[in-house]
Amino acid sequence: GKVVMATVKGDVHDIGKNLTSVVLTCNNYQVIDLGTMCDCEKILDAAEEHQADLIGLSGLIYPSLDEMQYVAKEMTRRGFTIPLLIGGAATSKLHTAVKIAPHYPQGVVHVVDASQAVVSAMQLLNPQTKMEYLDEINEMYEELQEEHEAYQKELRSIPLKEA
Repeated sequence: GKVVMATVKGDVHDIGKNLTSVVLTCNNYQVIDLGTMCDCEKILDAAEEHQADLIGLSGLIYPSLDEMQYVAKEMTRRGFTIPLLIGGAATSKLHTAVKIAPHYPQGVVHVVDASQAVVSAMQLLNPQTKMEYLDEINEMYEELQEEHEAYQKELRSIPLKEA
């Protein structure tokens, strides 16, 4: 399978992305590594040009999260149907579930490390396992979203005197 990998606009950190690219390459994936500071258009144009099977985004710093959310929205707007992998030190399952996944219904997977990227890619690119894998992830994301909403509601409902 082909994977377009990029560190999103605003972020120059690439060690994690580079490591993930090497691990994917060693597992027979063709990686198109766009480097760092990649804007959304460059990422999505490359995915179309190379007929990518997956897009992998990396971000080490907090502002990267907003850019990842923007990429997910643009993938939906442009009619993409390939899964989106999210990784990097700034990322989390909770943030992915609450802020990124709702904007791209074709599959958003938070990847903790390079070795998990291979496992996720294998599951996502196998027609026999893709839907079940995405269903499991979406179920987990729904639980995280519900917990987050309940927590936010709880925060809002504390009387001022108790705060």
